[in-house]
Amino acid sequence: MSNLLRRIEIPIILTIVATLLQVIPYYLEFKPLDDAANWVNGWVILIVAWATFIGPLSLIQVHGKAVQKRGRGWYYSIIVLVATIVMAIVGLPFTEVGLGTKNPVYQWLFTYGNTALSGTMYAIIAFFITSAAYRAFRAKNIESTIVLLAGLFMVMSNAPIFTASWPPFKTIGDWIFAVPNMATNRAVTIGAALGAIALAVRTLMGIERGYLRGGGD
Repeated sequence: MSNLLRRIEIPIILTIVATLLQVIPYYLEFKPLDDAANWVNGWVILIVAWATFIGPLSLIQVHGKAVQKRGRGWYYSIIVLVATIVMAIVGLPFTEVGLGTKNPVYQWLFTYGNTALSGTMYAIIAFFITSAAYRAFRAKNIESTIVLLAGLFMVMSNAPIFTASWPPFKTIGDWIFAVPNMATNRAVTIGAALGAIALAVRTLMGIERGYLRGGGD
């Protein structure tokens, strides 16, 4: 029985059935299939909810081991553990004892803790974006020169000092955004869609097995 449950054919069959139950009702109107798709969606929501619950438990387990082993930077794990536990307790939906997401303590922690830290992370990313832009905009060949010129025109078209001194900057920037930029975005979207379709077909045919125990046979 254990060998049967470990066979990879079972998750492949489940994947095929779940996928077809979502794809077929999109193109064909057939009530039994619609009911089956809604039933599967209900189970998906339930599984996602449990997976969301397992996430914090895994976080506590990983950082708890880091604190126990006193490895490098273990004190950061203490901060993560304390913040996770405090936010979880304060946010419990027990309004009769003053808990929940509407209580002032939770609102204060979320506003001045989570929101401030999120803004800090985005601010740090700005330095990496600047470094990446410097490397990408170096005019080594004709392609990078085009990217450099397009980037400069876009920056100048959004800077009032340049558009006030020479109004065509705004027109050029709008054209770059509406024509070459839009064409590139559509090409990327089409390529991503084709890649997703190819991956779905490979998965349904059992060729792509990366999600099955690390891709083992």
